Amino acid sequence: MSDYILCQVKRASLPFYVENISKNIYSIEELCYYFYKNIYLIDESIINERLCNWLKDELGLSKLYEKLYRILEKEEGTSAFILAIFREIHYLSHEEFKKLNETLEILEKQLPAVRIKKKGDYLIGNRMYVNAIRMYENALVSAKREENLGLQFEGEIYNNMAYAYLELFQMEEAAKYFKKAYEKLPAQQIRRQYFYTCRMFMDEGKWREECESMGADGKERKEIVYEMSQVKPEQMAWNTEQIDEMLSDFKKEYHRSTGF
Repeated sequence: MSDYILCQVKRASLPFYVENISKNIYSIEELCYYFYKNIYLIDESIINERLCNWLKDELGLSKLYEKLYRILEKEEGTSAFILAIFREIHYLSHEEFKKLNETLEILEKQLPAVRIKKKGDYLIGNRMYVNAIRMYENALVSAKREENLGLQFEGEIYNNMAYAYLELFQMEEAAKYFKKAYEKLPAQQIRRQYFYTCRMFMDEGKWREECESMGADGKERKEIVYEMSQVKPEQMAWNTEQIDEMLSDFKKEYHRSTGF
């Protein structure tokens, strides 16, 4: 799929507003691009009658409107709704369409908490940190109420919440969730990040006490101070790929330390 698609249908005068990432969409091509790039963000906030009406009223796609409305009435699911839109303009190649269909089938089989967490991950990728934190909170509620996904799953969520709070410069909240993450997923990198974050807002005495309470001796504290002095301001930001890479390391270390 090319990132540049020639519009086959007129552009809307009034855009369709996507709440998840605060974005206006003006054409069916833009809508397909959004779906394709943000598959985990698709939910009832966009798969609804409002979108059907916009496609009919703004783009003149009456037949597609009727088709989508029937899908909603019959409760045929998100996959049927999305794929019908892609078919309308043949946006994807045969292989891309097949791959998308397979991805949607996998999503429909995932547990609700897993899907919600993925939404949080995608929102972080779009720098929507407040919305991401809200999704992570919902994922935790879902996991505890309906599913037994284990401590590792909760640890990953707390870790990502901590990074979201870091991006919002809420250091105390970030430290709180790094600590929660470490309690669930006892990886040394999470512990270290907790120390780094505490260093940003605690006075020297309080920080030293906190480090000692978690087993950091004088040598390790000196290492932390030195490492932080070497970090450039622009390196303090974390993108989704870096978080995923670190989480992969955390999982490996966790499995080694627990034997699971």
